[in-house]
Amino acid sequence: MSKIRVRAHAKINLYLDVVGKRDDGYHNLATVFHSIGLHDDVIIRRRAEKGITVHCEHPGVPCDSRNIAYRAAQCISAAVGGIGGLAIDIHKRIPVAAGLAGGSANAAAVLHGINKLWALGFTQDALMRLGAQLGADVPFCLHGGAALGQGIGDRLTSLPALPEVPLLLLNPGIDISTAAVFKNLNFRLTTEKKEGIIIKTHVEKRDIVGIGKNLYNLLEVPVFSKHPEVAALKTQLTTQAGCYGALMSGSGATVFALMQDTAAAQRSESHFKNRVGFCTTTVTYPVGVSIDN
Repeated sequence: MSKIRVRAHAKINLYLDVVGKRDDGYHNLATVFHSIGLHDDVIIRRRAEKGITVHCEHPGVPCDSRNIAYRAAQCISAAVGGIGGLAIDIHKRIPVAAGLAGGSANAAAVLHGINKLWALGFTQDALMRLGAQLGADVPFCLHGGAALGQGIGDRLTSLPALPEVPLLLLNPGIDISTAAVFKNLNFRLTTEKKEGIIIKTHVEKRDIVGIGKNLYNLLEVPVFSKHPEVAALKTQLTTQAGCYGALMSGSGATVFALMQDTAAAQRSESHFKNRVGFCTTTVTYPVGVSIDN
């Protein structure tokens, strides 16, 4: 085999709380992740020439060592003492800087794909440990499905993946810096709290109505104060027929809605299609990365 195609699935956060700041500058989180059907395609090819190349037509994606997918290839190659030349082609569907872990998903796909293509024999746990060196969301993107995340989001406890719950995703077309969101987070002003155990229990019971009623993301506070258009999108989503609940994912700017059925999701998609920068329907998904044959 000279090349492999990997689906790199996006994620949403059904719950996200910041529980404290660490000495290393990062923040400790409590979050419930879930993979979704929306994915990028990552094609990895062997090259006779040494080195790593990355190609992506999206103007917001760097094609050098700034790209986390590039660094993922470096990381796994270094772990085995070198694997020779390779080329990475990324076909983007996941919006960039949108709170959906698109870059982390690409990195996870590279780790998974190189492991398969070169038959390196890394276990999923071993790949997740490599992924943690690259970014907080990479371990979950390898894990996939549903999980409770702790620490910086890299300590994962598996949860049963939800059935294919229809989702509507909206993004107003603005890029939001995760670092800036955390910098502007004022713990003294973020008084509303919900227990993550509530969402965790509803996920375990596959209670979609219960999940919808208890969606929570502390990072909405700093994002909505600076970007009221994101708050407005969430409000508009909650008024849609068949919406069980809406939330901003990660540090934004994507907001998503859990929908009653596919028909309701598609009706709402038609309503928003020409009003926002990004609008699509998808579903919750059981895996984070998968080989596309």
